Amino acid sequence: MSSEERDLTFLDHPDLVRFIFYPRRHQGASRETNDTYSLTIPIKGDINIVGRFYRTNEYKLAPTILFFHGNGEIATDYDFIGPTYQQLGINLFVADYRGYGQSTGYPTFSSMIKDAHAIYQEFRKYLFENKFLGSVSVMGRSLGSASAIEIAAHYQNQLVCLIIESGFAYTYNLLRRLGIPSSMLPPEKEEVASTLPLIKNVRIPSLFIHGENDVIIPLEDGVALHKNVASEEKNILIVPGAGHNDLLLIGPEDYMAAIKKIISENS
Repeated sequence: MSSEERDLTFLDHPDLVRFIFYPRRHQGASRETNDTYSLTIPIKGDINIVGRFYRTNEYKLAPTILFFHGNGEIATDYDFIGPTYQQLGINLFVADYRGYGQSTGYPTFSSMIKDAHAIYQEFRKYLFENKFLGSVSVMGRSLGSASAIEIAAHYQNQLVCLIIESGFAYTYNLLRRLGIPSSMLPPEKEEVASTLPLIKNVRIPSLFIHGENDVIIPLEDGVALHKNVASEEKNILIVPGAGHNDLLLIGPEDYMAAIKKIISENS
């Protein structure tokens, strides 16, 4: 199923969008160095997505992760964690959404999924043109799990790993928890909106990280993604006592060790 065949425009109603997205602009100047800098990804029309690239020292041979963040975050928020990936010898590119950070446009659910394809393709082009030779993986956190699973399902022959943090399997359940009434969610389109049909086709090594006490996206979603992914090499890390936004605060060692392990074993 291509992104064009998967029509998600029914999720673009303004009353839905305002519950799904919380765009925040970047304030002030970004910290720009040789190894940490903003990278602009052109999208069709006049839309530009601006993300943050955290390059490790031996970046041309190092593995790279393309990362899609959560709905209340922006790429520059990852200036605090980017150096950890750099120290592990991993390049990290954090992509924003339309209207987030320094990116133009306004976010919708369907544009988020379509943009993920353009972001991936343009980022791969950037890596090729700048002679990056290492492997590429895709990672998504919370809302960003939908984009990451989309990319993994369509480009897995070009990727080595899929990593999901606090990901959702049941889109309608998530929307209801965000306050969207069931009357706005056509029952016949529930499967189209879900990430489960896509994850069932993902065969690359996969890691799922979830908080034990997550009330925004319950642990059962992470378990369902782990259960349904088609990969023979898959693992789930459940962080004891963690909720939705504090996994790195409560279990940073296990979190980063799991990511390092799956990347190093498959690069």
